[in-house]
Amino acid sequence: MGNIERVDYETLYVEKHLDERYAVVTLHRPDSLNAGSPTMFHEIGEVMKGFEDDDQVRAVVLTGHGEKSFSAGADLGGMTFDKMSNCYWFIRRCNEAFEAIERLPKVVIAAVNGYAFGFGLEIALVCDIVLASDNARFGLREMNHGLLPAVTVTRGLDILGRRRVAYMAFTSDDVSPAELRDWGMINTVVPREQLVEEYSALAARIANRAPLAIAATKRLINKGAGAHYREAENTMPGLFASEDVVEGRRAFEERREPVFGER
Repeated sequence: MGNIERVDYETLYVEKHLDERYAVVTLHRPDSLNAGSPTMFHEIGEVMKGFEDDDQVRAVVLTGHGEKSFSAGADLGGMTFDKMSNCYWFIRRCNEAFEAIERLPKVVIAAVNGYAFGFGLEIALVCDIVLASDNARFGLREMNHGLLPAVTVTRGLDILGRRRVAYMAFTSDDVSPAELRDWGMINTVVPREQLVEEYSALAARIANRAPLAIAATKRLINKGAGAHYREAENTMPGLFASEDVVEGRRAFEERREPVFGER
């Protein structure tokens, strides 16, 4: 397996493949299908920032623990949105992860295994290259909770197109990896048993590319990111504080369809 250095965090673990000069960041919350949490958002951000000046890492892979789920969405359990300051803090914490990936001057490869809903789809979306196993399933569940998928309706428009983003956001329907490959979000779909082999070979190959050219290319590709994240921070807190989100969470906990718009 080569020379691997592992560091464990609360919601993820990092394995540095020192001989090949790439790292694998694995989301690890198995009891919740690797759902995103404020702690996970922060840890992703801190880990990605740590790679900036790490000469041992010249490419990064982001994947999920196990075959069942990459990340099944954002876990709002335990969060209260009774104060606007809580709402703003939550969206800023979410953006820590997304912005750190886009700002990292190294290629980040998403290796999607299993469910990628909501946060899971969006964290893959902001990666530079996306590989998906043939058992992956994608979807935007935010509308079910009275929310909107802020990253997809901003950062995702140029990748997926307005009509496709609108349909995914408004319906919350699942989308297959083959469809998203045809739509331009996924680069390659591989059999699930070959995903590790595929991302390992790709990461090792990219780690040998010219680092300054990679950094400059990524900076130009993602030059509009900052404005989009600030826009989300101005929009999302009001939604988090709404009665629709209260109803969406209550309906989810009670395993029923939400009834929105009633006061």
